[in-house]
Amino acid sequence: MIVSIDTELPTPLATRTSRSELVAQQLEREIAEHYEPGYRLGTKDDLRRRFGVAVATVNEAVRMLETHGLVQARPGPGGGVFVSGPATRITLKHIVLGFKSGTSYKQGLEVRDALEPAIGRHASRHHTAADIRELEALVGQMEAAVDDPRRFFAVNWALHRRIGMLCQNPPLRAIYLSLIDFLETAMSEAEFVDFDGDSLLELHRNLVAAIDAGDGPQLDAAVAAHQPS
Repeated sequence: MIVSIDTELPTPLATRTSRSELVAQQLEREIAEHYEPGYRLGTKDDLRRRFGVAVATVNEAVRMLETHGLVQARPGPGGGVFVSGPATRITLKHIVLGFKSGTSYKQGLEVRDALEPAIGRHASRHHTAADIRELEALVGQMEAAVDDPRRFFAVNWALHRRIGMLCQNPPLRAIYLSLIDFLETAMSEAEFVDFDGDSLLELHRNLVAAIDAGDGPQLDAAVAAHQPS
């Protein structure tokens, strides 16, 4: 039987590694050493209690593992976090590596824009009231940063990650979240010319409102307006 880890124990990574990374690393070790494809690791709440961490920490750890094709999160009764099969792992690993090899920001943005309609439809169909509150809170943080482009875009990426996590298609979700990671990294050294925080804020406020309203013309319009490329 696998015993839970104490994330407070001293570790050479502890000072430079986030709690979500520590949880992801522990689960990755267990998957490699003990678990077959299809094994149910438990619900996210099970993992939260086991590791003694916040909900957001578990969500981020699961997202990391999904990005590398190691797990799949399935909603609903009988759902939870399951170990993925080797084919999914290999495919997603190659996709993620592909983003890091000779891909420009513009190319990554073009792919992200192509995926956004599908991501938006999933978010509009599968969100809860709590999800919308979290998205609206992030929009509020963007509003507070309309005069600080670097901070504004940091929250922007957090908003899109949160929207992406509402997607119920694991491969699509993993690809989209990997793209967001790539775009955020690629933009880390950007110089912001003609930054219009107010206009960008309005685009994202409309996008969240459209997701809340559900799948339909309002969502189509909000997604289209959000795609400058």
